[in-house]
Amino acid sequence: MARSQNTHADGFSLLELVVAAALLSIMALAVSTLSVSGANAQEYAARLNRVTELTQDVVDKMRLELVSSVRMFGNDAEGIGNLAMLDLTGAPAPLAGSRLPTVSPAASIRTDTVGSEITGNSLFFTKLAWTDRFVCTSGRDYLVDVYRWVYYYMSPADGGPTPDRMVGLNLVRIFSEPLADASSIDRITDTTDQAEVLMHLQGATADADGVAHTACNVVWRRGADPAVTGTFRQIDDSDGSLSDDPISGRPDPWEILRVEADVPGLLSYRHHSVATIYSQPSFGVGRYGVVSTAGSGFPHGFEVQVVGPSSARQVLLHLVLASTSRRGRPAWSNMQVVIDGRDL
Repeated sequence: MARSQNTHADGFSLLELVVAAALLSIMALAVSTLSVSGANAQEYAARLNRVTELTQDVVDKMRLELVSSVRMFGNDAEGIGNLAMLDLTGAPAPLAGSRLPTVSPAASIRTDTVGSEITGNSLFFTKLAWTDRFVCTSGRDYLVDVYRWVYYYMSPADGGPTPDRMVGLNLVRIFSEPLADASSIDRITDTTDQAEVLMHLQGATADADGVAHTACNVVWRRGADPAVTGTFRQIDDSDGSLSDDPISGRPDPWEILRVEADVPGLLSYRHHSVATIYSQPSFGVGRYGVVSTAGSGFPHGFEVQVVGPSSARQVLLHLVLASTSRRGRPAWSNMQVVIDGRDL
């Protein structure tokens, strides 16, 4: 007797196809998400490394210059008066409300309180550029210290700091023309020798070691009131005499010329900014100064303190930089260092 058999076609039902397609879509989405997350994490790590390296580079530059400091300028008549004489024509404008630190001999590094503020958001000091040794025709040799003023300050960039942005500040470095130490010059009692040394400095001729330095036209009395006659004197290139008044085309009243360097700024074309006070709290901006949103704001991500006696000054540098990239999470670096500085 013949028997019938049930048969079916090989393959998937519609339901099975739908389920398989859904599973494949989920797996593809997971792989794509992981791939994008990995790329974003890699890109963020690169930005984080870059901002950390840049912050370290800027702090190291300031630290190395402060090692050779001989005079720290603060928020007083001497500091403000000398800063007003520094030629900033053509340089980026300092942020409105920029403030030098209050030099505090009896204080230690601390957080400011209202009414007891010592923190500044700019740095102005004198560094030893070189010591010149020159042998006169008389056979006598003389040592003359030559200085430069150095000024670090923040300048608005790309619209400056605003409540909706954590960036908008450049960091600018200005340094001045060479300034010969007045006490070194005035110790030369022989007028012929003094004129010969001054002509050598002004003419940039080779010193006793055969080195020709940059021409030095101004003699400066370190620590003196900039408004007092004789604090600055110019070398007359005709006879090596000294003039209390500017000569040879120098601006009158007195102005100390700057050298073109690091302008328009240390962060230009580097896609980074000093972090503003409007950054998220984790950035650490305003760790020492009393934060203010009045005007252009204070202190932002560059804080300076100068404390301790003149024989053992300590300079605090606190710098927070942020990447200007708008991709993903913000990348920033918070760095601080305390440097021993001389204040003679």
